[in-house]
Amino acid sequence: MSDHKPPVPASVPLGGGSISRAQDHAFLHRLIRTLDTAHPAPDRLAASLLARFGSAGMALSAHVGGLDEVAGREALVPPLLAVAREAALRLYRGRVRRTDVLAGRKGLEAYLQACMGHEVVEQFRVLFLDGACHLLADDLMGTGTVNHSPVYPREIMRRALQLGAEKLVLAHNHPAGRPEPSGADIEMTMRIAQIGKMMGVVVHDHIIVGNGRTHSFRAMGLIA
Repeated sequence: MSDHKPPVPASVPLGGGSISRAQDHAFLHRLIRTLDTAHPAPDRLAASLLARFGSAGMALSAHVGGLDEVAGREALVPPLLAVAREAALRLYRGRVRRTDVLAGRKGLEAYLQACMGHEVVEQFRVLFLDGACHLLADDLMGTGTVNHSPVYPREIMRRALQLGAEKLVLAHNHPAGRPEPSGADIEMTMRIAQIGKMMGVVVHDHIIVGNGRTHSFRAMGLIA
């Protein structure tokens, strides 16, 4: 039986405030209807995506492979959602370049979740900021295996000096799910911070993402 219905109007906040599950469902329903006008069950697929990924944001940040498992490999929706995700990330990057990146930690964490929350291998990113905390560059500095990504502090500092960056936000994902830092994570972060201090570059935070959750070294008191 098809549950093909007319689009349901929904007001989806673009920034600030909380978004309810009903709003997420309405948004995904409208998006599916827009991307694939002939889809036979957009309401059911929206519910399945929420059940699998937890929110519309996490569904949009998911890998095509994960979306295929929910929608089916022959469906048009997964690759089109990937395009929508990339468009959203580009819009977000454009916005953060004009604002204080550190003013809203929740927004920063949501951006990092979208970038690499569902990556199947570990990635290490660095956000390079100027003195006013505006984004100069968001660079992928290393990729690796499911539980390791090589990090080269001197390359990070060379890039910081090239950009004239004064502050850094380090970020990496834990594909296995748990975002708690390992001893190696802490040791590596302290090493980068020490080298940065000698060069006048401040490591403001290190954020780990995994399984829809985040851990901030600054919030944990590991970075002053």
